[in-house]
Amino acid sequence: MLITREMALDQDIGLNATLFGGDMMARMDKVAGIAAALMSRNRRFLTVKVSELLFHSPVRAGEIIEFHIAITRQGRTSLTLQIEVQVYEPVSDQRRDVTSGEFVMVAVDEALHPEPILWKPEMVQTALEAHQRRHL
Repeated sequence: MLITREMALDQDIGLNATLFGGDMMARMDKVAGIAAALMSRNRRFLTVKVSELLFHSPVRAGEIIEFHIAITRQGRTSLTLQIEVQVYEPVSDQRRDVTSGEFVMVAVDEALHPEPILWKPEMVQTALEAHQRRHL
């Protein structure tokens, strides 16, 4: 499921003329939080684990970055998201993989204690269908 698009700007670019890896990870973490909120009626989520973060190809200034998610695990208080990041070239309508990773998010109450996720089944289904269409 496409969550958002952003553009890499000149100020995001490091000495190698590419987007900083830490910048990409921060963007992915924000996307994980947005996705968790979209899939539930909970107000707060914390990132508890990031794994399998892979950088496939660099992102350069001016490129449009797309963030896609898939829910790979639904727990009582947590969910696991696979985030795939691609660069989209509007002129050619082509995409290339740039980064992927797995984020575990936990729903928390005001005291930051885990709480049950109040799932939005229709959004979970929409995410599943979008993931299936992308991988046909």
